[in-house]
Amino acid sequence: MKMKVPDALEALSSGSSATQTILAWWRKSQGDMRALTGELKDNLAYLDMVAEDEVDLGAVIEKISVVEYRRLAREGFNFNRLKKAKICSYPSLAGTDLASFAGKETEELVDAIYARINDLKIRYPHVRDNHKYRWKVRVNNIRKRIWLLLKHASS
Repeated sequence: MKMKVPDALEALSSGSSATQTILAWWRKSQGDMRALTGELKDNLAYLDMVAEDEVDLGAVIEKISVVEYRRLAREGFNFNRLKKAKICSYPSLAGTDLASFAGKETEELVDAIYARINDLKIRYPHVRDNHKYRWKVRVNNIRKRIWLLLKHASS
């Protein structure tokens, strides 16, 4: 399935490019930020396997994690520390499902990523065979949000 990727995220749309970017971010992070970027790195790897390598979502759903995010949220971690600036209004995001993030804080994007991951982890085991859920579309939507976070954090 070919997905439309906004030009602003095109460079990250190949699995290896996004992986290299998040790995570099993870290496220079410390403490809680390193834990969160590590979790995002692993989650992106599992989501890439589903989207690009035809791995069944059921084979990796339990490995996709929200543990560090939940811990940090519970402890009151400021997710805006990942990048203090607001998300840029990239022209190529206009008219896409990512357009609403322009001008918002990093925390809102991180919350949106993890809300979708959590929803996937809750729903998939129970309604995996229901055809109204387009699992690959959901996986790709999460991946695009992670790419936007990577683009935002590296700009």
